[in-house]
Amino acid sequence: MLGTLRFWMFLPTAVQCPPGHRMCVFFEGPGVQGSTRALGELLDAGPGPPRGIRCLFSLCCFGIWNLTQDGAQLEMQGCRDSDELGCESPRCEPARRAHPSPGSTLFTCSCGTDFCNANYSHLPPPGTSRTPDSLGPQSPPGDSFLVAVSLLGTVLLLMLSGGILALRQWKAFRASGGQQLEPEPGSGWSQELPELQELCFSQVLQEGGHTVVWAGHLQGEPVAIKAFPPWAAPQFQAEKALYELSGLQHDNIVRFIAAGRGGPGPLPPGPLLVLQLYPKGSLRHFLAQHTCDWGHSLKLALSLTRGLAFLHEESWRDGHYKPGIAHRDLGSHNVLVRDDGSCAIGDLGLALALPGLTQPPTWLPAQPRGPATIMEAGTQRYMAPEILDKTLDLQDWGMALRRADVYSLSLLLWETLSRCPDLWPDHRPPPFQLAYEAELGSSPTTCELWALAVAERRRPRIPPSWYRATMDPGGLPELLEDCWDSDPEARLTADCVQLRLARLSPPESGEASLDVLPSLCPQACSANPGVAAPPPWHGPPSDSR
Repeated sequence: MLGTLRFWMFLPTAVQCPPGHRMCVFFEGPGVQGSTRALGELLDAGPGPPRGIRCLFSLCCFGIWNLTQDGAQLEMQGCRDSDELGCESPRCEPARRAHPSPGSTLFTCSCGTDFCNANYSHLPPPGTSRTPDSLGPQSPPGDSFLVAVSLLGTVLLLMLSGGILALRQWKAFRASGGQQLEPEPGSGWSQELPELQELCFSQVLQEGGHTVVWAGHLQGEPVAIKAFPPWAAPQFQAEKALYELSGLQHDNIVRFIAAGRGGPGPLPPGPLLVLQLYPKGSLRHFLAQHTCDWGHSLKLALSLTRGLAFLHEESWRDGHYKPGIAHRDLGSHNVLVRDDGSCAIGDLGLALALPGLTQPPTWLPAQPRGPATIMEAGTQRYMAPEILDKTLDLQDWGMALRRADVYSLSLLLWETLSRCPDLWPDHRPPPFQLAYEAELGSSPTTCELWALAVAERRRPRIPPSWYRATMDPGGLPELLEDCWDSDPEARLTADCVQLRLARLSPPESGEASLDVLPSLCPQACSANPGVAAPPPWHGPPSDSR
């Protein structure tokens, strides 16, 4: 492991691991620049490789090497987007993942100690058919950092894309208990979907539980591509059915472009969703890299709330029916930032059409609605207490799921407002933190979240300066508290949150004001029934008192 020791010699004294954050080696070949950079904060460790990265969303490092007859070449190193099986390993112990071309094999590792991905423990010699674990340790090849610089961009991209998709399939295979997952017999998804011939894949943007999101081009236009493995066709069909609802078009919902089949590299093509590409990335990554003044913060918050209110709404418009929809996985990683500084809600993989007052058309796709399906939820950090506690009201589950979404919304509002300089006495907000990260770190367990949010009924800390930012009642603290209340029935609706945020918007912001918003039962939306609504906010908070 001399490579690891050499890496530590390059690091400055100031580069140490803060409590609760993992430090990893960072490297990306020329063909994949930027694909994992946003998962952490790069450290200035000199003019060239090696570099360090402070992980923002996990305590896990990874590395990818390509083994050919000429030796091993480094392809990628960095932070994972989540802690998964294998991350508990203290060392980088590569396992074979894919054969992107004859005579080459991709190996990857995950590990959970600082800079553990600086080098691998061992790789098999070229041409061997044995697995890495069956071989004794051997000296790593020469300086892989310098060798990696010479990688051919186009070839690297094809090899890496195939390896990443193979890695996702392998992880899902292992998570399923070792049983091979296949498409349902007779599903016929491959025959029903067109092959998108002019679709090009560029780089990986995000890896999910069963999917990989790519940046690419369709007929020369930049797009985002959500790629599903073939065995995940049922999940693809459910999400596709929602995106194709004729009434779902909205500025604050990710725009659906097409569905088809295809894939990068040599793997069999799978089902794809082609969506609008938002170059500013997710709200989580945007807030980690930017601060926003009061007006821009309110624009992010209000547009996000407007999108959720639209999802929750059941409507008939121009002869088209849209059911109420619960998102069920609302998190800052699933919200995209538009070029104009507003938000668009994406990832409807767990979204569920809700029962309504009107009779849905017979063509609306049927969905499973058993207790297990209804209680299923997404990212545990943003799960409502009643979902963590498994006490969701199944008698009125449509309204219960809407209330759970509003709880998740409140945590996103807190994350957004925490990066607004105008809400801090010295106009210097602290570094971005996810909800509950200050209390539980970057990777809280379900038990830790249950103890904090359910048993202790604690919520993210609201700084004292926020209480002076707006006039009471109805200011920021009251708004957040009315959204994340432990009693689901006491929470505001998304419509009411939209109205309350509009009241806080300065008149010159151009956002919706009280006289143009629809009637949203103002008394029910007030912080206290019967108390007059506060006047609009007219400037940044004053710290003179």
